[in-house]
Amino acid sequence: MWKYLIFCWMLNSLCQAAIAQQTAIDSLLTMLRGHPQQDTVRLNILNEIVYAYHNIDPAKGIAMADEAITLAKKINNPVRLAGSYSNKGVNYWAKGDDSLAMLMYQTALDLHRKENNLPGVARMYNNIGLLHFNQSDYYQAISFHENALHILQQLKDTSRIAAALNNIGVDYQYISDYPKALGYFLEALAIYEKTGDAQAYGTGLANTHANIGIIYKNLGQYTNALQYQQKALAIYEQLENKQGIANTYGNIGVLYDKMLQTQNAIDYFMKALAINRKLGNQRKIASDLTNAGVIYIQTKEYEKAFGLLEQSLRIYEQSGDRNNTSLVLNQLGEVYLYAPDIFYTRKQKPASQRYSIAIDYKTRALKIAKEIGSLDRQSEVLKSLSELYEQKNDPTRALAAFKEHIAVRDSVMNDEKRTAITRRESAFEFEKKEAVLKATHEKETALANAEIKRARIIKNAVTAGILIVLAASSVGYLLYKRRRDADEKRKEAEYRSQVADTEMKALRAQMNPHFIFNSLNSIADYISKNDLPSADTYLTKFAKLMRLILEHSEQKMVPLEDDLRALELYMQLEAKRLNGKFTYTISVDESVDASAALVPPLILQPFVENSIWHGIAKKEGRGTINIFIKMQNNELCCTIEDDGAGRVKEDTTGDHSLVKNKSLGMKITGERIDILNKENNSNGGIVLTDLEQGLRAEICLPLEKI
Repeated sequence: MWKYLIFCWMLNSLCQAAIAQQTAIDSLLTMLRGHPQQDTVRLNILNEIVYAYHNIDPAKGIAMADEAITLAKKINNPVRLAGSYSNKGVNYWAKGDDSLAMLMYQTALDLHRKENNLPGVARMYNNIGLLHFNQSDYYQAISFHENALHILQQLKDTSRIAAALNNIGVDYQYISDYPKALGYFLEALAIYEKTGDAQAYGTGLANTHANIGIIYKNLGQYTNALQYQQKALAIYEQLENKQGIANTYGNIGVLYDKMLQTQNAIDYFMKALAINRKLGNQRKIASDLTNAGVIYIQTKEYEKAFGLLEQSLRIYEQSGDRNNTSLVLNQLGEVYLYAPDIFYTRKQKPASQRYSIAIDYKTRALKIAKEIGSLDRQSEVLKSLSELYEQKNDPTRALAAFKEHIAVRDSVMNDEKRTAITRRESAFEFEKKEAVLKATHEKETALANAEIKRARIIKNAVTAGILIVLAASSVGYLLYKRRRDADEKRKEAEYRSQVADTEMKALRAQMNPHFIFNSLNSIADYISKNDLPSADTYLTKFAKLMRLILEHSEQKMVPLEDDLRALELYMQLEAKRLNGKFTYTISVDESVDASAALVPPLILQPFVENSIWHGIAKKEGRGTINIFIKMQNNELCCTIEDDGAGRVKEDTTGDHSLVKNKSLGMKITGERIDILNKENNSNGGIVLTDLEQGLRAEICLPLEKI
């Protein structure tokens, strides 16, 4: 059964800079008590307090907004009055009451238009766009957010431009246009990083990290997605932003579920739910209930799942959130499909209607998904419908639903979109490097101009021209000799590199067929069990992995993050084939830049394969594989630990410093490292250590960078 959980992404409101700390609110309340005069100063303090409360206690924010509105009318200040309505709307939005929030925003928009206050108009366009987003009207959300962006660009309001870009990116993300979404997120990230003021723009920066994380999640790159969520969480915790912390807990829970770490997922969902219940945020409460409900479906606790999903469905239907209404209806269909007969007895429904009830829920979910244009949601519902019809022995409908699922899925993430995503990422990295090079060039130019000026002064002061000529000739000869020697060394190094590269290609010719052979055995095993839907899933991931292998086959070195991506795909395939017999973690130390560090392709795969098949597979019960990447003595050290059955001790001397395993892949890996050592004059190597439970493999490589 496929698992589809909702991500709760915190969107920017563009109203004012958020004051997340309770101490700051206390300070504002002190200022308010010290200024009883009914004037603009008091009104400004009230508006700041109202906005600050939306992340901590929206109910208090709404109560104080009424005082601000009354005062603004009394002193006849239309702009401040619009701000008070707007801030009241933000608090309604935080509570999940979109209808009242829309009323407040529309009132504020009319006031700002009347006063020709462009910043205020932009804020209201943005906030109204957020409400359309909550109601799954994504194209209307894009329209309002783009209107806000155009005004902010006219005003050159950099920080709010970044927030508007973030919101448009989220809109496109929910209609499954990932290349456009990523483009907007990267543009926003560049603006936030350029400002360098994490305290002022921390919420926006955290939102951007989270939004980029969802792109990686949708691409199946869960390790990268988790890293971005952890960055967002660190910022939210620094700002004491409770809503942001709760949102990120939910996001991390989703990722742990995708990585088959069910208990970690439940823990994070419960932590998120506890915070959201304190804040009274109904929309986020519904999201946490949904996430936990889907987990309980996986653990076959259908009564618990039904109760949680029913609660979340009521909230989503009341708020008009049709996207998530579709999601929950589909999951309720799963409950009715798989629940035991006793469940139907308690619900006073005949178990004989199991299939018809499940089909009804899923058909309703599909209808809503098509109405709102959510391709992701359509794909997931069609896939589950195909599986349902297959169980019902209705092959005609099963095939039709499956074909429609494939068509929708391919339109969501086809080759053209993948290429566009890669192009967006590359352009962003290039622009960053170009900015650094430009700054370096300007600095060097300034130094060169200063040097030229100094040389002219010296030249005018020097009278012994002939000595200068002789000195210049000597320097010229030395420079010529140095250049000649450098050219000779470069040619020699290129020759050695060419020889080593030839040897490495020969070894890869052995490595890739060996790896592909093992993977094809896994696929064949799945097909032999006649589990065609799972085989399709398996083949899809295998195709992605083969694409990465083919892309890397002509490369001597690849970025570490690319190799880890291929490794993670391999582990996902093997974990699925072994029915979740093992879990895994991949940890990259902060000292390692995974995008810049270079490694030979598939360098770690043989050791992970050894852990799975010679360790975990031979162990009773579940196992764990942990991978750590760190820097040590200017070498890239990779440690792979498992708690499997371990290896048979063949060496009575106790010396396990050399590779004893007869695996072809591990043997080739040792030879590959030998070539790298020769080429880099380094001492990289492999050390295997028997643990009390399992085996540790340590692979050290000479550090190379892009």
